Amino acid sequence: MAKSTEYAGKLQGFADRVKTEPVQLPIQKVTPIQVTVETKEEQQLNVWIPKDLMKRLKVKGAENDQSLKEMVIEALTRFV
Repeated sequence: MAKSTEYAGKLQGFADRVKTEPVQLPIQKVTPIQVTVETKEEQQLNVWIPKDLMKRLKVKGAENDQSLKEMVIEALTRFV
């Protein structure tokens, strides 16, 4: 029983502190991110390419952290 009364005393002390001490909330400043993204109208393009080329594209994309879409747009932009 000594442990339960000791625990009850600690719990009562905690409850008293919660009632008397003012609440201290952390102060946070929220700053909205202002991003200007230029949206371009897009159109879908479906093409069939050899499997080995697709594998090489995926490997190249993983190495350069680029999506297939980004790589195709870059290649077509250079070509045209």
